[in-house]
Amino acid sequence: MQSAIEIVTFKLRQGVTEHDLVAASEQSQAFVANLPGFQYRSLSYEIERNLWNDVIYWDSMEEAKQASKQFAANEQCQALIALIDRGSVDIQHQHIKMCDLAKKYR
Repeated sequence: MQSAIEIVTFKLRQGVTEHDLVAASEQSQAFVANLPGFQYRSLSYEIERNLWNDVIYWDSMEEAKQASKQFAANEQCQALIALIDRGSVDIQHQHIKMCDLAKKYR
């Protein structure tokens, strides 16, 4: 089975603060962390383009895509979804070809 990464790039809605986003992300993490295949998640910010990146590592592509569907429908994740400018969202699912971190934990 080949690991996968989900990269969600987005901008925040007008008036939403970094604190709001981090709090809502932490709330959604309670759900995400218990999904099958979950490995690791991080949230980062690209100041030059005012873009946020939510990056999640999964055991497989199938689990990544299934989790994405479940995330959108889950009540714990709605606070996070409400903060995001939906027109700015780009979701990518990619196969991981090399990851040193994964080797350390196998």
